Amino acid sequence: MERAFQPINIGKFTLPNRFVMGSMHLGLEGKTGTAERMAAFYGKRFEGGVGLIVTGGISVNEEGRGSKHFFNIQNEEHASELKKMNDLLNGSGTMCAQLFHAGRYAFDRNCVGPSAIRAPINRYIPKALTEEECWKTVEDFGIAAKLAKEVGFGAVEIMGSEGYLINQFFSPVTNHRDDHFGGDHKRRMNMAVEVLRAVVKNLPEGFPIIFRMSGIDLIPGNPTFEEVCDLAQTLKQEGVSALNIGIGWHESRIPTISQLVPRGAWANIAGRIKEKTPGIPIIASNRVNDPITVQRIFDKDQADIISMARPFLADPFIVKKIQTDTSDRINTCIACNQSCLDHAFVDKSVSCLVNPQAVNELDYVSDQNVQRQKVVVIGSGPGGLEAARASASLGHEVVLFEKSDQLGGQFLLASNIPGKSEFKETIRYFKNELPALGVDIRLNTNCDLKLLEELNPDAIIFATGVKPREFALPGIDTLPAGNYTDYLTGKFKAGKKVAVIGGGGIGVDVAHKLTEENDPSLESYSKKYNIDSYTNAIIQTHKSERDVAIFRRSGKHGAGLGPTTFWALKQELEASGVEFFQGLNYKEITKDGLKITMKNGEEVLYPCDSLVLCVGQEKESSLYETYKSLYPQKQIFVIGGAKDSKGIDAERAFMEGLNAAYSIGKENKVSATV
Repeated sequence: MERAFQPINIGKFTLPNRFVMGSMHLGLEGKTGTAERMAAFYGKRFEGGVGLIVTGGISVNEEGRGSKHFFNIQNEEHASELKKMNDLLNGSGTMCAQLFHAGRYAFDRNCVGPSAIRAPINRYIPKALTEEECWKTVEDFGIAAKLAKEVGFGAVEIMGSEGYLINQFFSPVTNHRDDHFGGDHKRRMNMAVEVLRAVVKNLPEGFPIIFRMSGIDLIPGNPTFEEVCDLAQTLKQEGVSALNIGIGWHESRIPTISQLVPRGAWANIAGRIKEKTPGIPIIASNRVNDPITVQRIFDKDQADIISMARPFLADPFIVKKIQTDTSDRINTCIACNQSCLDHAFVDKSVSCLVNPQAVNELDYVSDQNVQRQKVVVIGSGPGGLEAARASASLGHEVVLFEKSDQLGGQFLLASNIPGKSEFKETIRYFKNELPALGVDIRLNTNCDLKLLEELNPDAIIFATGVKPREFALPGIDTLPAGNYTDYLTGKFKAGKKVAVIGGGGIGVDVAHKLTEENDPSLESYSKKYNIDSYTNAIIQTHKSERDVAIFRRSGKHGAGLGPTTFWALKQELEASGVEFFQGLNYKEITKDGLKITMKNGEEVLYPCDSLVLCVGQEKESSLYETYKSLYPQKQIFVIGGAKDSKGIDAERAFMEGLNAAYSIGKENKVSATV
């Protein structure tokens, strides 16, 4: 890992190591009074060893704001808030302002673009910018760069990727102009080139300027690889300090950063551009979340610098842990998107499922007045693990009970689903972190009332989880049937034609497991989406060896799964031949299959040889109820599925575990939410 900690120059700025924290929207932008929270968040990442942090997109003018939840640097109040943030961070590290214009992605009826072509993810048709307005936009980028330096930023990044305005001008899919800013390939490059010139002109010589360019749009008809390399070479000639290689557009039907994407899947794109553009630092990004992937990228010389965004949400100290050879204690980003992207796209403050303190740093400060307590945590699912970790980090004496022989609970179960093997990284983290914090872990121990009375703890956190709900239907014993727990643990073997009863998040995940046994490899992922074609990447039909159908009485399939990931999973299931049935009643199971009645009264027989039951869960809370009634004076918490079993919600479980820990020894419970 030697190369990862060699300094490198970006303009006249020396990056102390090869790690950059990439741009992320925090959900704090576009409003006043958030500078302290942003500074606390970014400051913790500087403390963890990263040398350069890129902000979420800061719009260069009013029309460029993606929504009202974006800063506009030409707005005096917004500029003042950014200056206050930088003043608070003074000396911590170097902040880089991402200069941003949403173009046709702005969720506003007054959105603009190179041509009047609506984005599939936006209901508004953009107004095509006149040539004069294009030049005004170029000027605004220059003004924004100057203002960024004035409010304390030490670098800027021009956002020219992910389908935003500059990227829209470069693509023949969205640019149908015939003037200085569109027509042939060279003229489609002009918006990027003119913006860079304006930024260079408005900043001192050597001021670090990064250009985030699209390495591949993943939109049929996108620019060719040769055109992309021509842009990269031209930007280098025009004086850019480094190229950050972005991947895909938001409207692309190819997942780029979810759990369905193998680690380091896009580094080869950065590597190919690096090969064609020597003499300038190349930054690789997207689905890089662990030291092994970092090392592989450097070994293959695919990049000079690694950009990670979500991994710094999960663990602000990832760089220091790599440097000090304590990688086994990295809280790895699991690419779930539940607390970050899913929040950002509905204008909520972001956080991290496996680290709910992220972006909430000011809400969780150790209280020196709280005396050390003896704490018992029962159950080692997500909530129990976080409760034990947070309690121990606050100095409490913690005993963690787990009735099975492994930590993890529902997380361990879910790790058997393709793409969710990342969950094992979270369990690995806690297995190493908890003993280091002094937690007494007792596996294969069913904590009962007698044991609790012997221990006589000051506080007890019940994280006893859930069990699958029973399902009664005439003929249920006619065909082999097992619940989702038995299927995912291998106790139940499904046949070749399977009916999945229940189409919520668990049912959809089970269907994925039925159609695809293992995580995708880099090769299979590329083949599945035809990525090697470069200009015609699209999902390919890949019929599963099993016939699978998912049945749901009412509501949408996949309820509870995040909007930034479910679309990709549903697309994969459809490509595998999975059938979806909803708006129905279950009638009976016969030797020939499952009989259902549709809303219109039609009876349908689905031929199957086995069934997997995903019909919900019930909370395991009997010990909590008993203990609470016997010892009402004790400080008692119930969290996660044991508190509410309506949906298995790891995000809520982690947060409730953290809140419980910070409430120990206090009269008022902490109740911050994600």
